Amino acid sequence: MASHAVLKEQLIEMGFDEKLIKGALHLLSDKATLESVIEAIENGTAEVEAAKMESDPKSAETADNPNAIPTPEEVELKKKQMEDRIKQRRKEIEEIEKEAERQREIQRRRDGKDMGKMREEIEKIQREKLAESIRREKESDKAARDAILRKIEQDKAERRARNAGGAPPAPAVSAAPVVQSIPPPVSNANGKTKLAIRLLDGTSIIQEFEAKEVLSAVRAYVVTQKNIACNITLAMPPRPPFSEEDFTKSLQVLGLVPNARLQVVKRNN
Repeated sequence: MASHAVLKEQLIEMGFDEKLIKGALHLLSDKATLESVIEAIENGTAEVEAAKMESDPKSAETADNPNAIPTPEEVELKKKQMEDRIKQRRKEIEEIEKEAERQREIQRRRDGKDMGKMREEIEKIQREKLAESIRREKESDKAARDAILRKIEQDKAERRARNAGGAPPAPAVSAAPVVQSIPPPVSNANGKTKLAIRLLDGTSIIQEFEAKEVLSAVRAYVVTQKNIACNITLAMPPRPPFSEEDFTKSLQVLGLVPNARLQVVKRNN
């Protein structure tokens, strides 16, 4: 390993500043090599050390003497400086970890909020389906009662005619049209639609829905049945993704009957 004097001479010939050379040699001490000194000068550590040497003349006296024995005060000062650097680094690491944990907590809350909205949406759809089912049952029961009442009135009229000794009244012949006019149980007038849905992983599923179903029911089906993250929306390429207002409209209104192709896309936060 070359001495500091030799290294200094070589570096001066190479055009490096003498003050920076001294700073690098003092910083590297007996570990100084031509390459390490050049690296210290280029990365700026030599300049910092040179500034310290200017503010501490005693330190500058030992710049060319790496084997000089440091005083107890110098040892204590370097020890304190090292401890301060360690504390500063620990503080920086703690700040980085706190920020990372804060970002994770924000993401957890955002995901929980989205999942809560999705549950409310599913519950709303289920309530609407239950209300529609009850309404249909009531209308069906009412139609059946009306048919029974008409039949009873017809039977009464026939009995009165027989008791009077005459032929059955003419309305008996027209009874059939009356019975035929009984409305059947209410059903979906728009029928059903078949949707081909392309998932995020490239696979596709085909599912049949009632044409009166709202679009949010399709998204709820994809989330709950196919175990997909809740922050998604639907699109019908090449059109842009459906808006949140579109999700409250029926498949019939959106023109997705009797069949259509949809694509699952990630929803921007």
